[in-house]
Amino acid sequence: MKKANIITLIFIAGCLSFGSLLSGCLKLQKDYNRVTNVDTLDAHVYTTAWGYLKRRAYGSTTDTIFRRFYDAVIYSGIDTNEYTKPGRTYIFLSNSEITTASTGFWAKVTVNGAAAKSWASYSKTDVKNYLSYLIAQGFYSHYGLKITDQPFNTLAPAGAYTTNPVTFKFPGTFVTNPTSIMMVHVSNANTVTSQLDYPIVINGAVNITSSDLEATNGIIQVVNNGNSVITPFLPQ
Repeated sequence: MKKANIITLIFIAGCLSFGSLLSGCLKLQKDYNRVTNVDTLDAHVYTTAWGYLKRRAYGSTTDTIFRRFYDAVIYSGIDTNEYTKPGRTYIFLSNSEITTASTGFWAKVTVNGAAAKSWASYSKTDVKNYLSYLIAQGFYSHYGLKITDQPFNTLAPAGAYTTNPVTFKFPGTFVTNPTSIMMVHVSNANTVTSQLDYPIVINGAVNITSSDLEATNGIIQVVNNGNSVITPFLPQ
């Protein structure tokens, strides 16, 4: 069987399992620079990023993959209109990415040395700053990214991440990020083992799990690993 067919079958198998979580299982990344590509399923969500978030959080009793992320938005007090403005890229975190014991966001982003029990463990300002960091100004997807890091401006205020606060302390070695930018590239690695070949990589550390969902006002990228945390630390 040709290599391209093997990759296609692996991707489809991944979509069948992951598709139950994310409707519209995204675009097959046949090569890292998107010279050729196949849209195996429709990646359009036919609503704004905000509409999609609400639908996948509290739209039904069975489809709640973004419920904890939606809760963060409401708790923080961030202007929900930020998720309806055009020309942006939004990173969404799944429930497992946030709540998985020992490895999820609440476990790793500590408050005075202790794991968080809910978003209420953090200050609203800290949560709002972090959610703002997960919104990039401009579009990024496999089609435009390079294999070398590109800086993207986020909505997080300048100065928010000059230090690593003890009440919202990110794991790992702190690297100051005074302008609150995000470094993004697409990997040119191809292990032919999963749908995560050629993933989009955030700050040199976290792979986007499900990429390039097309909202009516921008692009949605999803992290659903359950064992990684996007930090504002810039790669060294």
